[in-house]
Amino acid sequence: MLLGAALLAGCGIAQAQNAAPADDPSKTLYGTIAPSAPAELRTFAFLIGKWDGKGNAPQADGTSTEVPVRWIGRYVLDGTAIADELASTLPDGKAYLGISLRQYDATRKTWIVEFLNVTGSFLRRQVNATSGAVIVDGQNVTIASEAPGIRIREHYLVPDHNHFTYRMDLSNDGGTTWTEGQVEMTFVRVE
Repeated sequence: MLLGAALLAGCGIAQAQNAAPADDPSKTLYGTIAPSAPAELRTFAFLIGKWDGKGNAPQADGTSTEVPVRWIGRYVLDGTAIADELASTLPDGKAYLGISLRQYDATRKTWIVEFLNVTGSFLRRQVNATSGAVIVDGQNVTIASEAPGIRIREHYLVPDHNHFTYRMDLSNDGGTTWTEGQVEMTFVRVE
């Protein structure tokens, strides 16, 4: 009996979650920025919306394979942060999903950027008060971060409102030399 009630309740929740935003005022497609959000949050506002793209996936033999990629950005946490998700199919046919959470802490004057690799089941701290950085150069943004034995530069190259390129550079020697464009994806705005 309890299991049946749980299943019925779950079905009701699933139906409500699939309702169109017009039918459910608690939903928005991409959220809205809070009027009180720090101005710095607009640094990543270009990500808000739905993007289709293609990316190169490096192979062990040094070649790369092109894969389709979808990127969706939304304002979350009552419009004070951005959550953006990257979904793709890996060259071996397996699904890939990663979600970045981006928030500016105005009190401490620092970015907090974390990457949840859903497929790999781990959370990576990219930027916080003690490590990493968000560097803005006009419309282009770079996230510099470190993990044990590796430094990472993620570039968001934004030529206009409807296009951006994501490129990741890696260094295994403390930043002396870099493998540029280890991962590169180009996107066109869908919504």
